[in-house]
Amino acid sequence: MRQGRNTRRSGARGLTLIEVMVSIAVVTAVILAAIGTRYLVVKQAVRADAYNTAGKLGQMLLEGWRGAGDPATYNPKTRFAGQMTIDDSIPISMAPPVPSGLVPLSSTCRYHVELDRVHYYVTLAYKNEDVIQQQPAVLHATVGFQHNYQAASVATSGNYVRLTTYK
Repeated sequence: MRQGRNTRRSGARGLTLIEVMVSIAVVTAVILAAIGTRYLVVKQAVRADAYNTAGKLGQMLLEGWRGAGDPATYNPKTRFAGQMTIDDSIPISMAPPVPSGLVPLSSTCRYHVELDRVHYYVTLAYKNEDVIQQQPAVLHATVGFQHNYQAASVATSGNYVRLTTYK
């Protein structure tokens, strides 16, 4: 009598369709995770760069202000003419608020600077020197920008960098 042939090959080394589909799904998930991670890393790097630039801008404005005579007569637009464009025609309602206890540098305007396609809004405020109590003048800069880096009001929400120095 003849024995039935075994249709399965012993030692066959192939993959089934299910194994191939699972492998494709795993590779796809890994690639999508890598793309998502890269997107978030780039987004955070751009945000960090905007914060860094806002801090440098505020520091530069404060250093220029410290070098001026009377704090009330400082004009950053003329001080930095040729180095960057500072727009002082924006409404007060678009700029960061003035901290309590300080006087805004200008009661009619705040400042707008666009650097690297990011719109920064600057509020400069001060408190004059108190000779009687021997306290130096306080100079304060608040630099704000929107989450999407576009030109829009930062008066009620936004990212702020606040810097204070003494003269």
